[in-house]
Amino acid sequence: MANKISGFFSRKTKEGTKTARRLGAEIESEVGEAIDEVKRDVKKAVKGAKKSANDTAKAAKATTKSAVKTVKATASDTAKNVTQAARTAKTAGKAIVADVKKDIDLATKPNSTWSVADLKAAARKKGIAGYSSMTKPQLLKALGAK
Repeated sequence: MANKISGFFSRKTKEGTKTARRLGAEIESEVGEAIDEVKRDVKKAVKGAKKSANDTAKAAKATTKSAVKTVKATASDTAKNVTQAARTAKTAGKAIVADVKKDIDLATKPNSTWSVADLKAAARKKGIAGYSSMTKPQLLKALGAK
């Protein structure tokens, strides 16, 4: 009977070993398949990320080109406006200078709007003899007023 029990355990041990090996092989195969599937998923994700990065780079490049084009156009328009404003300012400046010169001439050259005291002071500065007893018309004539 001990032999029977020993034989029984021996058979069961062999069966258990076979089953364990078979299960080990199945598990190894399933793990290998899972690893392969994970590798495929990772490759697919990397490929998708690269494509997304390239698409983003292309979009950024296009946006940058568009922005640069807009900035160049705006800068060109601004330069034209500044140039036109400078021309206008130059023309206005020339007109102002001419008006100021005319005003200076009127202010510094004796005319009928000056008072007798101002005319006598101007005659004294020019060294005109007998200015103190002259009338306004005589002072204007002596000073060369128009």
